[in-house]
Amino acid sequence: MDLPSLSALVVLFSLTMYSLLDGFDLGVGVLVLFGRAGDRDCMVRSLSPTWDGNETWLIMAGVALLGLFPVAYGVLLPALYLPLVTMLLALGFRGVAFEFRVQPGARRAWWDRAFGIGSLVAALCQGLVAGALIEGVSVSGHAFSGSVLDVLRPFPLLMAVTLVSGYMALGGGWLYLKTDGLLQRHFARKALTCSVFAFAALGMLAIAGAAVTQSALQDDWRQHGLRHAAVVLLFYGALYAAVSAARSGSERAPLLWCGAAFVLALTGFAAAVWPDVVPFRISAELASSPARSQALLLWGFAVVAPMVLVYSALGYRVFRGKTPLVAEDES
Repeated sequence: MDLPSLSALVVLFSLTMYSLLDGFDLGVGVLVLFGRAGDRDCMVRSLSPTWDGNETWLIMAGVALLGLFPVAYGVLLPALYLPLVTMLLALGFRGVAFEFRVQPGARRAWWDRAFGIGSLVAALCQGLVAGALIEGVSVSGHAFSGSVLDVLRPFPLLMAVTLVSGYMALGGGWLYLKTDGLLQRHFARKALTCSVFAFAALGMLAIAGAAVTQSALQDDWRQHGLRHAAVVLLFYGALYAAVSAARSGSERAPLLWCGAAFVLALTGFAAAVWPDVVPFRISAELASSPARSQALLLWGFAVVAPMVLVYSALGYRVFRGKTPLVAEDES
């Protein structure tokens, strides 16, 4: 495997880890907006031991894109400036809300809503980015030539809502795993089921919309139709398995199946646009940095990524088990 291909896998791996780990995190935040007052505290506290480390993968993906594919970074940053800056502000806002909600005398209900709104805005912005990438950004030579408002077109907006529903499905799976009693049997299972069905329906619209808005995808479907059809069938099979597992009482399987659906979606998208890193515009070979720079950054990733994985795995293992409905300092 050549260096550009290996570098692209590093970026894809970082984005996949982020969408899985911070995806359920954002999904729970959105679901907080629909939870009962007595349940919201338990929902937020289910995230507290591990949520700080989840966004590490977003930083790694940004650093990898800048160092490994500087041309792509230079094109995509101005094209996606509006949703990216808004997303970062929303992530910071939800972090402030997360910390302030537990302060003495804080209006916890207000900060819970703020946490949910920050999560929703961040998820919508990420969907706008995904939709803009699929639709294709305007490029002249190796520079962005469109408008920052291009991300507000119908297809990116559809992708934004689709991604939010997917994150909510992941969040429902997380709550089904971490909660117990009425919160699990009613809210978590209902949220998981409704979000999965919304994700499935909107996902079909997104697939159809992508084929309509992007002619390169139409050509790719004609050439590799069986491969793409298999990915789509596996995607919907994973969503069906998530709902079936929740109804059968399995606690870990719904989250795992929703995660598998996300992996399949990202893999299918990557396969459709490869060998481009600016989808349908600039190839990985043309966008990549010099070989020595790539080799140095790949060695750095080989050292740092396992450390982050071990840290995350230990965090989830240490804080495994159910989140109590009432905090220990309040009981």
